[in-house]
Amino acid sequence: MIGLIIAAGYGTRLKPFTLEKPKTLFELEPGVSILDYIVGAFREVGVKEIYVVTRSDLEAIFSGRSDIKVLVVDVAEGDGNLWTLHQAVEALRKLRLEDDILLSMSDHIYEFNLVKKLTKTAFTDMSKVYFCLDRRARGRDAVEGLKILVDDQYVILSGKNIPPYSGVDTGVFFIPRTLLSHIGEVVNEKGRKATLADFVNALARSNLVSFVDVSGLLWQDIDTVEDLVKARRLYWKILRRNLVKDTDGVISRYVNRKFSTLISLTMYKHRVFVHPNIITLLVAIVGIAASALIFAGHIYLGALLALLSSLLDGVDGELARLYRVQSLFGALLDNILDRIVDTLIMTALFYRLVVETQGLVYSQTLFEVLVVFTLSLLGSVLVSYVSNALHGKEYIARIRNSFPWATRDVRIFVFSIAIFFRAYAYAVLYVGIASWWFIIRAILHSLKGEGPVTWRFISRFKLPPITPQIAKSYSILLEEILVYFLFLTVLSFLAGLAIDNALYYSESSQLYIYTLVWQLIAIVEITLLVYLSVNFVKTLATLFNVLKDYVIERLWIAPLVYAQLAKRLLLLIATLLARFPLNYAMTLARISKEITELCNYLITVIALVILVLLVVDAVRTFEHIIQRYLKIPWK
Repeated sequence: MIGLIIAAGYGTRLKPFTLEKPKTLFELEPGVSILDYIVGAFREVGVKEIYVVTRSDLEAIFSGRSDIKVLVVDVAEGDGNLWTLHQAVEALRKLRLEDDILLSMSDHIYEFNLVKKLTKTAFTDMSKVYFCLDRRARGRDAVEGLKILVDDQYVILSGKNIPPYSGVDTGVFFIPRTLLSHIGEVVNEKGRKATLADFVNALARSNLVSFVDVSGLLWQDIDTVEDLVKARRLYWKILRRNLVKDTDGVISRYVNRKFSTLISLTMYKHRVFVHPNIITLLVAIVGIAASALIFAGHIYLGALLALLSSLLDGVDGELARLYRVQSLFGALLDNILDRIVDTLIMTALFYRLVVETQGLVYSQTLFEVLVVFTLSLLGSVLVSYVSNALHGKEYIARIRNSFPWATRDVRIFVFSIAIFFRAYAYAVLYVGIASWWFIIRAILHSLKGEGPVTWRFISRFKLPPITPQIAKSYSILLEEILVYFLFLTVLSFLAGLAIDNALYYSESSQLYIYTLVWQLIAIVEITLLVYLSVNFVKTLATLFNVLKDYVIERLWIAPLVYAQLAKRLLLLIATLLARFPLNYAMTLARISKEITELCNYLITVIALVILVLLVVDAVRTFEHIIQRYLKIPWK
C-alpha cells in the first residue's frame, strides 16, 4: 500500500502565513508539524512508501526529508483535488508503482484509530473506495466539509453543497488499485476542476464506494487561523487517545489511563525525559513494596500502594511511544516485572487469608484453599502468555475486556478492594474464574479458527413486522404527546390525593382497611405515572426522528449531532418527569424528609448538568447559524 499526502494547495485563507511555507508544515507542538503527524499515522498502519504530492515551487521544501518522497504535479489556484490526485497516480505509473492508495489531505489531523479502522475495513473488501464518515460533524465542518449521503453500506452521493444527511468526510480515503483507472475517466470528463466528489459520484452509481463510520473519533480540518488554534488544542487530546491501547482492560481504559496519560503528557509537554525502563523499575518497586507491606500486616497502606502501581503502570509505555524509544527489551522487562509483582501481591493475599482465618491452618480447608490459590495464580500468569501466543489479537482483546475481566488492571483493583474489606478468598476465587474462563475461550477460538464458539439453548421467535409499514406523521405524534401530557397532569393530581388519604387513614388504627385501599390506589397510580412517562418520552423520541430530515435540510447539521441533541433533551425531560413518581413513592413509604430532600436535590443537580451540556452542544451545533446571524465572517 502506498501513502499519498496531497499538499499542493495554496492555503489562501491562511495568508500571509502560507507565503513563507505550506500549511502542512505548521507546527502542532514544537518540532512536530501537521505533516509529521500524518506521516506518523501512516507508519502506524504499516505504510512504508509515503509520497507528498505538491507543486514545483514547494518541491525544495519537502525534498530534504528522509521519511517521505516527493511527487511534483502541475497545479494552479482553483484546480480540483482530483486533478492533483490524477497526476500523482500517473507519476507513480511512470515509476512502475501501482498499488492500493491510502490518501490523506495534508491539512487534516486525526486519531490513529481512524486510519486503523479505515485500513482494517478496506482490507476485507478491496473492490471499493472507502471514505471515513463522521456522523457527528458540526459547525463549520458540517457546512464546508464534503458531505456524504449513504444507504446501508454504500455511498450514493457526495458534495459540498448538500445538507449533511449522513455525515461529513474526514479527509482520509482508501482507493484500491483496481479502481485507479476511473480517476482518469472522471478527469477527462470534468477537466482540471474535477474533485473527489465527482469521482465518488461517478463510482457510486455502480456501488463501488463504501464508508467507515468514525463518529466519535477526533479529527480537525485546518483551513483558517481559528482552525489552527483549535487543532493545536485538539492535538493533545488526540495524542492522549492515541496512547490508549485496544488491549487495555476496563479499569485501565476508564481509570488508570486518565492518570497515567496526564502524567506522561505533562512530562512530554515540558520535555522531562526519564527513560521508560527506569520508570518500569520504579513502578515494579512500588508493587513489590505493596506486597511486603501486606505480608507485614500493613494491609491498607499495601492496598493503596498496589493501586498506585496499577495507576502508574502505563506511564513507561506511554513515554516510550511519545519519545519513540520503544524496544523489545523494554517490553520484555515490563512483562516480566508485571508477573513478578502480580505473583507477590497474590501470594501476600493468600498469606493474609491463612493468618487471619482462625483454625484454617489446622483444618482440611487449607488444602482446598491452596489448590484454588495455585490454579488462580497459574491462570493469571497464563492469561498474559495466551494473549501473546495466539493469533487474532482483536478477538483476544475483546474477550479480555468482556466480563469476567481477566486483565491485570482489574486483578490489581480486585486485590486492593479485597484487602480493604479483608475479603481475600473472594478475590482469589474471582481471579481464578476470570483467568481460566478467558483461557478456555481463547483455546476454543484457536481450535475453531474463525471466531468464538457459541451455543444456543433458548431462542425467542420474533413476529414479522406488519406490512406495509407506515410511519406516523408529526401531527399524529403531536396529538399523542398532548394526550399523554394531559393524562400525566390528571394522574399526578389524583396520586397526590390518594397518598394524602392513605397517610390520613394510617394514623387511625381502627381504619386499617381504608389505609390498605388508598395505598393500593396510590401504588397503581404511581405505576401508571411511570408507564405514561416512559411512553411520553418514547413518543417524543419518535417525533424527533420524524423531524430529523427536515431539521438536517433546514439547519445543516449532521444526523448524529441532531441525535445527540435529541438524546440530551429527552434525558432532561425524563429526569424532570422522574421527580414526581419518586417523590410520591418516598412519601407513601414514609421515607424521612431529609432523605427526600436530598434525592430532590440530586435530581435537580442532574437536570442542571444535562441542561448545561445541552446548551453547550446547541451552541456548538448552531455555530454557523449564530455567526451568520451576527454577521461574523469565517476567519
